[in-house]
Amino acid sequence: METDVPAASLDGVKARLSELKALKGRLGRQIDEARQQDTRPDDLISEMQRVAKEIKRIQKRIKSQQNNEMPRPGWTPQPPAMPGIIAERPLSEPFTVSECGPDRLHLADRYIADHPAGSIWHRPGVTTCIQETFGHKTSYLCASDAAGRIVGVLPLVQLRSRLFGNFLVSLPYFNYGGVLADHAEVADRLIEIAATRRKELGAGHVELRFSQDTGSGRPQRTDKVTFWLPLPNDPNDLWHSFPPKLRAQIRRGERELTELVVGGEELLDEFYRVFSITMRDLGTPVYGRVFFRNLLRALGGQAWLVIARVNGQAVGCAFLTGYRNRMEIPWASTLRSHSHTAVNMILYWRILQFAMDKGYEIFDFGRCSEDAGTYRFKQQWGAQPQRLYWEYILPTGETLPALNPGNPKFRLLIAAWKRLPVWLANRVGPRIVRVLP
Repeated sequence: METDVPAASLDGVKARLSELKALKGRLGRQIDEARQQDTRPDDLISEMQRVAKEIKRIQKRIKSQQNNEMPRPGWTPQPPAMPGIIAERPLSEPFTVSECGPDRLHLADRYIADHPAGSIWHRPGVTTCIQETFGHKTSYLCASDAAGRIVGVLPLVQLRSRLFGNFLVSLPYFNYGGVLADHAEVADRLIEIAATRRKELGAGHVELRFSQDTGSGRPQRTDKVTFWLPLPNDPNDLWHSFPPKLRAQIRRGERELTELVVGGEELLDEFYRVFSITMRDLGTPVYGRVFFRNLLRALGGQAWLVIARVNGQAVGCAFLTGYRNRMEIPWASTLRSHSHTAVNMILYWRILQFAMDKGYEIFDFGRCSEDAGTYRFKQQWGAQPQRLYWEYILPTGETLPALNPGNPKFRLLIAAWKRLPVWLANRVGPRIVRVLP
């Protein structure tokens, strides 16, 4: 892919340079001693000149390599624009809002594919997958004009448990959801229906996961961001945009990596083993294996599993989705026992290459908190943070829910979870995480 010196070779060159500099120093001292003893140091001087010439040659080679590490002047990542949830299309009155029946789900799919902010998670098949996997009550609202054309959608999922309460989310488990609409009036009406559903179901709140500030004045959380990286046509352009330290880490991971494969359900066992161990180590309940299986089937050819192997053993994994011009990595893990090998770096680089090979224009690194270590990890690739705006419909006087790991009342549970055997965490975890948004 590149013409610069491999990391292993460059390390050897630098070691040779250190040896030659040390030799030059010894020769200099020997020449001084010879002169003090009134002897001719011609042979020593000749050897020192040869060493000095070799030092200059190696220094030139290292400098050339360092120059190659600089970004190419022809391409640098440009901050992508987050599309609006309101398409600003003309609205022909009247319009109505109702449940999207099975005979109209294909029309909703088509509408999402054509909407600027449509994501793979807005698709009706994802809401159906959640219902079939977890048994949650779901609702897929569609707004239609007088001609029967869909002009807005809103998927809703009810999560209900004694531990975490009763609430509606659009959409749980994923980064994107909320309203998509042609016009602000349509969006307002869909949200009004969601507020009514909250009361009918006795739910405490509705959480709407938007990718932009709607300016509605509703209570919102803005502590989460996702990272988007524009992708060039040529992988070499992206490679040369990376800083030298990042490229060195990728090379190190490449030396450790034995094999990387991209596939589907046939890789699920390896994926789930790595993912579940990592989640246990983080103190986080894990999704059940069936969730990922059902999701792969629901998304069809728009989802992939990636496995990184070292000596035949899976040590890293990722779940990828691709929709329209964007590839997303909702989940990725590397075993803590291999964190020192930088396998995670080569895993991400190969995934970026895969995204470019598939023709995607944006890579979505997924969400994190601004104070998390994963924030810096994603930023180093040149990706730009995109703030997420999660809005809430609350009863009068109620405060924002605090269902997040930073809540002090969950800290003891997280600490205890890290000590569970993996088999027990995998048995209990899916029962808990199914009711967490």
